[in-house]
Amino acid sequence: MVAPTKQPKIDTLRSMNGPAEHMLANAKPAMPRFHTIGWSFLHGRADFDIENLETLLSITPESRGALIPPPGRRGFPTYPEKPRVVIGKRKKGPPPSDIEMFGDYWLVSDRLKVLFEALDGSAFAFQSCDVLTSSGSAGPTYWLCDVVRVLEAFDEQTSQRLRQNRLKFPSLRTARLLYFDAVAIGKAHIFRTPYWIPDIFCDQIVKDACKRAGIKGLRFVDCTPKTARKQGSAESGQ
Repeated sequence: MVAPTKQPKIDTLRSMNGPAEHMLANAKPAMPRFHTIGWSFLHGRADFDIENLETLLSITPESRGALIPPPGRRGFPTYPEKPRVVIGKRKKGPPPSDIEMFGDYWLVSDRLKVLFEALDGSAFAFQSCDVLTSSGSAGPTYWLCDVVRVLEAFDEQTSQRLRQNRLKFPSLRTARLLYFDAVAIGKAHIFRTPYWIPDIFCDQIVKDACKRAGIKGLRFVDCTPKTARKQGSAESGQ
């Protein structure tokens, strides 16, 4: 005769399930991924020039020959006329991709502008351009683009290290030791930080959207820390 299986008491089940439920309720979400985003130099310098560059530079004499933002802020000054982009004038290099560099700005295609605006419109400023081919006919639509959002995007330990010495930024980025603060970043998908203005960061949403849209000319470099920061760690030896 087989003895009946002894059923655990309700209190025992509760004591077994309780810790697991507590662990699930307090489990931290997966660390979001962040990347630097920028123009890829792999396809070489594209064949375009801004024909009226001297006129545009006349309002920013401190620029030393490059288009730069106004003092104290990102974005564009009020130019006396639209930038006039001429494609194919040098007869050397590929035509512009979806994104190119020009001074402190990006030159972006209309489809990339539309995508950026859909993803995180308040992060950007755009300057319309007149675009011509070398023969004088109208060219495709391009815009000068600037990422204007600047965030304190790192946790306090990372920010404190950078406040003490901003020159550590490139080595920390390369070693993937920039710890991001998801609460400070909030719903932002793309941003700069005050510690190293030239670098632009984006999340995985931006990278995936650009890939799905077939955007050409962008380069992403993963800078997400390889491991979560240990509680109480000051990274003093790193």
